[in-house]
Parts: sequence; C-alpha cells; structure tokens
Amino acid sequence: MVEVTASFCSNLAEKARRDPGLPVPNPTTSAWQSVPHELANHQSPALPSNTSVAIIGSGMTGISTAYHLLRHSPGLNVTVLEARSLTSGATGRNGGHCKEVPYVNYPELKSLVGKDGAIKIARFRLAQLDALFETAAALPGVMEESQLRRVEGVDLYYDRAVFEEMKAKRESYLEDFPEERDRWLVWEGKDLEEKFDAANAVGCMTGPAGALWPYRFVGGVTTALFNKDQYPNFDLETNTPVESIWISGPKEYPYEIKTSRGSIFAQHVVHCTNRHAGHLLPGLRGPLYPLRGQMTVQSRPSSFPNVGDKRSWILHYAPGYEYITQSPLPSGNIYLGGGLRQALTEPEIEESNIDVGNIRDDQHNTAALRYIEKTMERGFRNGKGSEILKKWTGIMAYTIDDVPIIGKVPSSISDRKLESGSGAEWIGAGFCGHGMAYCWLTGRALAEMVLKGEENVGDWFPRKELACSEERLRRIGLEDAISSFLKTVA
Repeated sequence: MVEVTASFCSNLAEKARRDPGLPVPNPTTSAWQSVPHELANHQSPALPSNTSVAIIGSGMTGISTAYHLLRHSPGLNVTVLEARSLTSGATGRNGGHCKEVPYVNYPELKSLVGKDGAIKIARFRLAQLDALFETAAALPGVMEESQLRRVEGVDLYYDRAVFEEMKAKRESYLEDFPEERDRWLVWEGKDLEEKFDAANAVGCMTGPAGALWPYRFVGGVTTALFNKDQYPNFDLETNTPVESIWISGPKEYPYEIKTSRGSIFAQHVVHCTNRHAGHLLPGLRGPLYPLRGQMTVQSRPSSFPNVGDKRSWILHYAPGYEYITQSPLPSGNIYLGGGLRQALTEPEIEESNIDVGNIRDDQHNTAALRYIEKTMERGFRNGKGSEILKKWTGIMAYTIDDVPIIGKVPSSISDRKLESGSGAEWIGAGFCGHGMAYCWLTGRALAEMVLKGEENVGDWFPRKELACSEERLRRIGLEDAISSFLKTVA
C-alpha cells in the first residue's frame, strides 16, 4: 500500500512536470468508439495555408468552440486540428455522465474564490446539461443518436464519516442556494436497500443528472458543421498532430502552426488539448497535469434492474469512488469506471499502475481492473454476475486548484509574445475529471472571447475565477496539490 509521503508526492510531481508530448498513436479503443464516426479520419487533400481560428483538439471543448464561433459568424474561417481521429481523447473515453453535484467541493470553492465566485462556478456547471439539450434539439438526429437523457443521479455512500462530511457540504451549499433544497435529497435507513438496491451503504444523496453517448454527440455536431451552404469555411484535419507553434507569420496570421502535414498560419489559436496542453504551453507543465482513468463496459447482472434511462450512480468509499451509467437500450450494459484508489493500495504497486502524470491511454491499469470488475457485486444487492465486456483508458487533466483553466494565454505561459496584430492564444483545459459538467459552455465562452475580447464575455461565465493567470497558477504548489488529491482517492 502506498504511503502518501512528501517523497512520494515529490516523485509524482516531477513526473507531472514533464512535457506530456503528443498523444500516443495507438490508444485503447473505447466502447463509445466501437463504430467510428463517418468523419473520424477526415482531412482535406492539402492542409489549408491559413485560417482565422485554429482549434487544437476535437473533443467536446474544441467542437463546441467551433460550433459557437460559427453560430455567431457563419462565414468565419475555422480549422480544427486533431492529432488522432475525431474525438479520440477524453470525451470519447469517459463514463457517459453529464453530472454536476454542486455541493461536493462548494466549501473549498468559497475558500478559494469567495462566495460570489463559488456561486458563479456552481451556476456555470449546473447550466451545462440544459445547454446540451438545447443544442441537441436544434440539430437533427443528435438527441436520438447520442442517447442524451435526464436521469436521477444516485450517490451511494459506504463510509459513515464520508457521508456525514458530504451532508455538511450539502448544507453549506444550500445556505447560498436555498431554492435548491428540494432538488438535492438525503436518504438513509431502509430506503437504501428497497429504493436503491444498495448493499452495505450507510447513506445516499440524489439530484438531477444527465447521461449520454458523448462520442456520438460531438460527432453529430461536427456533421452539422460540414453543411457547406451554412458554414463554407469550416475544416477538420484529423491525424494532424501539432508539433510546435511560432510567431513568424504575416500580421493577419501571426501564428505559424507546424504539423506533421506542414504549416498553417492562424490569427487565433485555441488550445483544447486538455491533458496535453503543456506540450505547446510550457508554463502549464505542473499547474496542469495528466491523470489516467480506467473504464469498462460490463454486462448487466441478471437480477439488476434495467434503469439506464432513469438513473446513474456514483459509489463513494473512504475515500475514493467509482462511477456508473447504464445503457438505456435493452441490453442494460453497465459503463463503470474508477479503481484508482485500489491501484494505490496494492502491496507492491507497479509503475504502470500509477495514474498521476500518466499519458499512456494505450495501456490499462491492471490493479484498477481487478477492483472494478467486482464493484457491482460489492455495491448492490442484485449486482452479482456482471462480466467485463470491454475495457479502455483515457487521460484527464487536473489543475493545482481543482478548477479548469479557461481564457487568454499570457506570454509567460506560452513562451510566445505577439508584438503586433489582433490575434491571441486561448485555452480551455484542466476539467479535473468533470469535463461534461464544463466543456460545452467552455466552448461558448471561448468563442465569445475570440470574437469580442476576453473582457466582454457574458456575466454568465466565471471569467476571473477560471482565468489562465500567473497569479492563480503559482499560488498552490504542485506537491501540495498532488498530496491533497491522493488523500481523497487512496
């Protein structure tokens, strides 16, 4: 079992400060990607010579940025550059949740950014699901293909101290959001078995949540952007990794983006590479660090209810958690991820099973797999009998203060200074394992900033709280951040 010592955290911090490089070329294939999208490997016969906005990354954030840019300016020249296939990063590898439980870190947010800032961040996260529904309703077929649905989020607790702490956090949140009291409910006693089929749980909290097939959602939006009558200047260049960025172009397109297929010049560069952001933005190596997650699809136990259209789950321990969605189709297959805590409690931990700083989504965490193959049996009365049907990994990005980095990139972070011209670099990354509760509206915010200027983004967005600033990114040490993270999961 790993002891979270200063030396252990220092070693992990050294690993987390490394250049993450480019994504590995042959990642595990997620169940979401089992049928590749028709645009999965799309690229133009030749790379465009220039573009108004180059977006690096084709996940939820990158495609949302393109979508919102083109909704405001349909004729804008927008190019999405992707190192691998379409949506092959975290968006195409996650657990299928769009779940925000606002009280989980609300007291910590208030300490970090103050009451007003915490309220803005909570409202921003809670708005994501409605925004996804609004978009899906506006695009033919996206709602059905992505299986986007509203569900009851069921958080089961298997440790009394953890449950009591979370009840206290809920009360702290409800002091500032009293109108939300009837949405976030506490359950104890016989309800745990009778209503939630839980085994050995000490408590439960429920609230509104969502679930979806994220790969298909992004694919559907991307298909809509290929309507050349509506968006004549949109390009998608997959299998085109960005190797470096220089300021060497003409005033209109100052950024020279060097890729494996040649260079493209851009006025604006938007970094939506999440865990790989530090490759092109060296000042983020450390303040933002990669963390690998293990996912599976498991068969539904014969006695377990088929309620994927009604519920999703998180199972909380002391400490650590696993997360579960269920297919709304007749199979009722279980999408289950986690196991990081178990990997760190192995008697002799293997280097390949340490997920902090790990960018190898071509490998599995074997210790985590041994744990999560028994999660259903441990957590539910009718959970025995599930079998792993498919397994894969994905790389998330965490930040030292546990909130994303969204906004204009200063030259101290990029090591590039634009002396003249109207362009800029922007970033949306570091979603700390909760990307679906951030990404879609992050894209809208980035689009507003690019089109109107950073200071003119709407008040709905917590700009100052999530800004990419030196002051924010140096106020917490990486070793301290990693130690705090590990103590919540190990």
